[in-house]
Amino acid sequence: MLFRRTIAFSLGIVVVLLSSACNNDEPRRIVGSEITIPAPAEPGSAQTIGLHGFERGEGPVGVVLAHMLGSTQDAWILFVEELVKQDFHVLTFDFRGHGLSGGERNPSLAALDLGAAVERLRALGVSKIFVIGASMGGTAALVVAAGQMLEGVVTISAPLSIDRLDANEAVGMLDEPSLFIVGENDDKRYTEAAERFATLTPAPKRLQVIDGSAAHGTDLLTEEAERQRVTDLIMDFLVTNRG
Repeated sequence: MLFRRTIAFSLGIVVVLLSSACNNDEPRRIVGSEITIPAPAEPGSAQTIGLHGFERGEGPVGVVLAHMLGSTQDAWILFVEELVKQDFHVLTFDFRGHGLSGGERNPSLAALDLGAAVERLRALGVSKIFVIGASMGGTAALVVAAGQMLEGVVTISAPLSIDRLDANEAVGMLDEPSLFIVGENDDKRYTEAAERFATLTPAPKRLQVIDGSAAHGTDLLTEEAERQRVTDLIMDFLVTNRG
């Protein structure tokens, strides 16, 4: 069950998302500033679609988180808390057609949405940005990283392509540090993609296969068996490369 409550303060709106997890899990929450991200309806179009997002933390070093197909930004809740503790300025958002964002679901345009989110975080005063994407979001992260100056890019269970979104050429154009994470027993489509990314991407790069795990995407950051290890891997990468 999802409870939402909005508390108005004189300096803005703080939105608290309370989500009651299944079984006996404790309620989880994101506290932050609710924002709208204007994304082009199509490449080169002046028409925009409003993407729903949350901004947390502050400072010049930021992280944009891109969720999986069929998921929402809520999938990052636990990880967002870890990032804010380490003084990162964090932006999560729902891809078009997901969560509270407008438009129709279209994986082919995921990089367009993610690129708009990166620009929104820059407009908030962030000068150094990392992008982390899970599954579809990871493929989009590579495409965006190939066309922008970023501090680093992390993918979790990203495929080589999804619909017309294709990272095969993008990985060879990266000039920022990269980290590729995949569960050892995930579908072959994702394990082979991670290996290919690590082969084609210029250094500095790292491939990390999570032994014995079949968890996919953000599940690697929520399932008890893998959560701490994967969180530590990503945090070490971010702290090492934040400058």
